[in-house]
Amino acid sequence: MAPLLTHAKPGLRASRLAWMIALAFGTLAMASLSGCASMTAGSAAASGTVKTADAGGQQDEDDADQAPDGSSAARRGGPDSSGPGGSYRPENLPNVALTPPLLAKILAAEIGLQRQQLSTSYSTYQDLAIRTRDARLARRATEIALTGRAFEQALASAQLWSELDPASIESQQTLETLQLATGRLKDVEPALARRLGKAREQGTLDESYLQLQRTLSRIQDRKEGWAMLQRLSQPDRDVVSARLARAAVAASADQKEAAAAEATAALKLAPKNSTAAVAAAQYTQELPDGGPRAAALLKGYLEKSPDDQAVRLALGRLYLSDNKLKEASDTLRIALKSDPQNPQVLYSLAQTSYQAKDAVQAENYLKRFVALPESVPRENGPAYLFLSQIAEEGDRIADAIDWLEKIQGGELYISAVAKRAQLLARNGQLEQARSLLQETTPRNQRERHALVSAEAHALREAGRNQESFDLLDQVVSKDPNTPDLLYDHAMAAERIDQIPVMEKSLRKLIELRPDSAHAYNALGYTLADRNQRLPEALELIQKAMTLMPADPQIIDSLGWVYYRMGDIPNALKYLREAYEAKPDVEVAAHFGEVLWTSGARDEAMKVWREASGREPKNEVLRGTLARLNVSL
Repeated sequence: MAPLLTHAKPGLRASRLAWMIALAFGTLAMASLSGCASMTAGSAAASGTVKTADAGGQQDEDDADQAPDGSSAARRGGPDSSGPGGSYRPENLPNVALTPPLLAKILAAEIGLQRQQLSTSYSTYQDLAIRTRDARLARRATEIALTGRAFEQALASAQLWSELDPASIESQQTLETLQLATGRLKDVEPALARRLGKAREQGTLDESYLQLQRTLSRIQDRKEGWAMLQRLSQPDRDVVSARLARAAVAASADQKEAAAAEATAALKLAPKNSTAAVAAAQYTQELPDGGPRAAALLKGYLEKSPDDQAVRLALGRLYLSDNKLKEASDTLRIALKSDPQNPQVLYSLAQTSYQAKDAVQAENYLKRFVALPESVPRENGPAYLFLSQIAEEGDRIADAIDWLEKIQGGELYISAVAKRAQLLARNGQLEQARSLLQETTPRNQRERHALVSAEAHALREAGRNQESFDLLDQVVSKDPNTPDLLYDHAMAAERIDQIPVMEKSLRKLIELRPDSAHAYNALGYTLADRNQRLPEALELIQKAMTLMPADPQIIDSLGWVYYRMGDIPNALKYLREAYEAKPDVEVAAHFGEVLWTSGARDEAMKVWREASGREPKNEVLRGTLARLNVSL
């Protein structure tokens, strides 16, 4: 009998399930606890530094052909990319012939994948796996479910796969990860305990705890994950990697005190371990008034190990995040003196200088950053964006465009293209901007939408509001389930006074993304601004407030709807709060109007003059002043 799938034509690019789970579950690796870690425990500090902005990009999860390491599945090839099931061959293959009807079903499932009919393809493979008892078909069904992020279906297939091929480490690891992803912690805990037991025998606890940390930090019920890890790691409380894993998982579960205590315990176990020192400082900083204690911890470490530049960098970043710019600069300069080609130090010094309003010095550090030898590992994209921003703020638009042109790939490429188009349009080169956007090849749907949004923005900036709306409407009409464009579509409709269209798009966005605070806010504000359905407008804006309580734009909307409802005290309360948080010109226009109406006209004039000094041609401000017959 011929084995199944020998002649099956590949459809969806097959890949290692570790990669599939990385895309679906949002992790960089499976919850493997037996030596498939890609990092050592000692490198855990790379993601555990004292928090601050840094150079780097974020992988686009929608890019289904992009592997976590940045390579494409097709280029990587390898034994697992040869088609359904790859070269994976379980030990006990069933004695089932690859008959024409069976082959036809497999081919139909693969064609369905090409057409994005994931549900049908999954059902076909899962049904075939149950009927034939072939583990490869169960594995393929698992892959398909993960592609569509259908974790419950993936779990069912993984359970069957594990049953059909119990000797497969991959099937067991996949099942465990999916049990974690779907909240079956009690089901997976015994298996994890066994794996940790083997790791103790084999001396691989550091790798095991790192992998467990990374997985538990991403599951839905993180508090229960934290509780489970405490039970699992009870025998290893004197192991540094266990304590660091406990700290990270506690932090992900918002157990800040526990996170700081666990990392501090790790440092006590290994006083010369820089990873533990940085983690202890990071989590201590998160506590109320924890900044000074975190700084003291790192300074104490440096007194004993003054040559540890990783810890000195962490101290500099801590000062930077606490806005202690002189301390940050002094600390980072010492680090740079010891290591003049350290890209992280140079970038952090650029951030420090920029926050200190010294754009020239920031630019100098960034130029040194991008001029480092190719042998120095770093990502230049964020530095080019930073340099472009500084040039734009200095009204050097040509320089800003030149810096953006240097970004020719990677995760920042589409953002750079969109920004270039925006600058070109602002510079009066609208058609050149549109050509740039139209000639750029997107890698996935999200990037396609970003390019459309950028072109619509360029048209809007040129005052061509109808064309901006038409462009967005054409895309949204073909696919109304495009949350990335629905907000832009709604705002474009509002600008041409198509309020029913605007409301329809915002309500569709709310349906697709119920946590979209800005969708609730935009709809509520538009109703309030037009003095329509004010109780409903208030309800929408209050919903936005529950989702993003500190957002100045939403606070401004709340003040504005209260003003429309005649509640001047509440209007002043919220508009003052919004203006103090973000003295935006449009917020100033609203705040000034309520002040003016309430009789505080001197304060209103002061607010308006400050806003006019920043943006004298702002349409909202000018319209407000004209309507109130006020001259500055």
